[in-house]
Amino acid sequence: MATLPHSVTLNRRRLLTVVPPFRPVAVQLLRLIDGPSQDLARIGALLRSDAVMAAGLMRAANSPLFRSRYEIASPLQALVYLGLERVKALVATTAMKALADATHSGFTYACWRHNLATALICQKLSASANLPSERCYIGGLIHDIGRLALLAVFPEYEHLELLATERDLFGLDHAQAGCWLLSQWGCPIEMQNVAAFHHNPAAAPKFDRAVVSLVHLGSHLADQMGMSVFPSARRSHLADAGVVPSLDIAGIAEWVAIRVNGMEASLV
Repeated sequence: MATLPHSVTLNRRRLLTVVPPFRPVAVQLLRLIDGPSQDLARIGALLRSDAVMAAGLMRAANSPLFRSRYEIASPLQALVYLGLERVKALVATTAMKALADATHSGFTYACWRHNLATALICQKLSASANLPSERCYIGGLIHDIGRLALLAVFPEYEHLELLATERDLFGLDHAQAGCWLLSQWGCPIEMQNVAAFHHNPAAAPKFDRAVVSLVHLGSHLADQMGMSVFPSARRSHLADAGVVPSLDIAGIAEWVAIRVNGMEASLV
């Protein structure tokens, strides 16, 4: 087994020390909901064990986004009303927002909005790709988690945008950093693969390649819609991302902007 350079080992250790972990309850819930048997009572108990997570879920469930006709007063009610897959997506969103909030900067905010926009775009396009919508949403949501992590450890990261430059300076790029952190936190392998291969879907394991490819496309579209991590960066052509010419980009952009603002308001 090859030995990692000391600088890489040291920077990985710093990532684990400085970056607040993806909420442990969120990881447990993601694994439990994806498991062979979904025990609603156990899932509800897990949600209640994390007051911040439960409060975030309640705010989202009662927000105008879901148009509930009555007040949802408990995590179990939210599970029944929203369903397991939507609750899983909201749990991941709450955990990701907490991670973004841990580092206060305009760049962090841009990263958060880019990830959220990518998640919503992937959710919107999932049916045409014949993929489960919430899987695609979560993939888009966490694909750039490595950027948030590197920013927390290296404030000078704000001025970077190339993977090669990241590797030269830190010994690992944001795709590698995100994949490694997700593995250390025990997150599902699909999340790790999305983080690792979202810049190069062709290299992703075959069983996750379709989701990774959609996330790659969603990230490009988010850039085109003005929700880029680097607003000043040169925008890629839509053809480079494999966009279907008939895609209603303007309509999707309007829908995404409304949803991003609505979800941010529900998470305050």
